[in-house]
Amino acid sequence: MKLFSSVYLRKTVLLNKKFYIEQKYELNKSKKIMITDKLNTGLINLMKEKIPDGVNLATLLMDTLYIGKEAVYRRLRGEVPFTLAEAAVISQKLGVSLDKLTGENFSGNAMFKLNIINYEDPIETYYTIIDNYVSIFKEYAKEPDTEFATASNIVPQTLYLKYEMLSKFRLFKWMYQHDKINSSIKCFEDIPLSNKLLDRQKEFVIESQKFNTSYHIWDSMIFLHLVNDIKYFTMIKLISEENIKKIKEELLVFLDELEEIAARGKYASGKDVHIFISNINFEATYSYAATRYSHISLIRVYAINSITSFDTAMFESLKEWIQSLRKFATLISQSGEIQRRQFFQEQRDIVNTL
Repeated sequence: MKLFSSVYLRKTVLLNKKFYIEQKYELNKSKKIMITDKLNTGLINLMKEKIPDGVNLATLLMDTLYIGKEAVYRRLRGEVPFTLAEAAVISQKLGVSLDKLTGENFSGNAMFKLNIINYEDPIETYYTIIDNYVSIFKEYAKEPDTEFATASNIVPQTLYLKYEMLSKFRLFKWMYQHDKINSSIKCFEDIPLSNKLLDRQKEFVIESQKFNTSYHIWDSMIFLHLVNDIKYFTMIKLISEENIKKIKEELLVFLDELEEIAARGKYASGKDVHIFISNINFEATYSYAATRYSHISLIRVYAINSITSFDTAMFESLKEWIQSLRKFATLISQSGEIQRRQFFQEQRDIVNTL
């Protein structure tokens, strides 16, 4: 009897355990389906918010994902969920924030891309970063109501990267700071800049100046910081006198270009640019690029690259911060002629100390 009871009890426990596991499996399966459905619905709603008026979402997805009409409609009806790879492509194309979609229940979170340089091949990785920005800016240029803004405590890449010696110096300074990078880089002359990289840098500047409206707020000491860096490497004999002369010549040409842009209030592309000189200093360089339907936020780190985010809350906060700095700044584009002349003359005096 005891044996029967023991066997019966063991069978009952096993059956209950099996039932529990099956129920748990079914519950987890249901939860996964619910989460997938919620994410899929959320992605569709975000896409509908982002697409321009008059654009058919199904047609846009066929062209973007390279899938057939029926496959697109199955996804839009919720019969088949978008894959992670498809969601990533949609995010890049439409500026849909996937981190907002997946983390909307967690307030205060934003996802950033670090753009970390590969120490084994820093030049190629640097090229990839520049190339990525060019691609983003080209996509943005196709959209209406585009805007770019930056508050800079160093000379902005969107302005100086087309100058070979200046871009080379910034890259050299960064590489010199990092011991992990190829030890063959001993001085300024050792930095290899391929024609491919130089051309892409120039394209980066061109594309960044195609936004309908741009705002530049400069720390008044941006050129002083640059000149002090150049002087340091001159003192420790890592830049030749000949190259110092070339850098100085480029800086003076660069300042002439900037003063002309400020006087006209327009780039060579014909797009509007508003330049301010800040009366206070700020601790980093903040930028954003935006269209009516998408946006990207950038915060400069490690001298030559930026962490980036497509998060909406981050963009709105960054935009508010940059625009607030205008309260502490003097407009020198198309107005403030006395202040403009004074500022650029001061920068030339600083450069002439090289």
